Amino acid sequence: MPVTRRPAHLDVPPSGPSLVTRNLRLERGRTSIRLERVEWAALDAICTSEGIDRHAFATRVDRDPMRHEKTLTSRVRSAILTYFISRSGIGATPPVALGDGGFRAVRLDGSGQEETHG
Repeated sequence: MPVTRRPAHLDVPPSGPSLVTRNLRLERGRTSIRLERVEWAALDAICTSEGIDRHAFATRVDRDPMRHEKTLTSRVRSAILTYFISRSGIGATPPVALGDGGFRAVRLDGSGQEETHG
């Protein structure tokens, strides 16, 4: 049975540092990223909603060929933002696909249709 832990962003007092570093396990090994407390809270909300953990989310974002941000931290931040924007119905942000166990950005062609690759 998995161990349920208190979300790490809640361990930092509100007067503490705004950036919090946490470790993640990816397919390529262990790494750490620094996010704002609110970003950790948003990531935890996504993970709860999607039934995955932080490690699975980060792994999916890390291996997404449609993401071109330079660092893992940037890719995670962008994925969090894209997730909430796409679900809000505002703006022209492409949808985020989660259905098949993958978490990926979806690029639309000029007609609004999803691009296919390969």
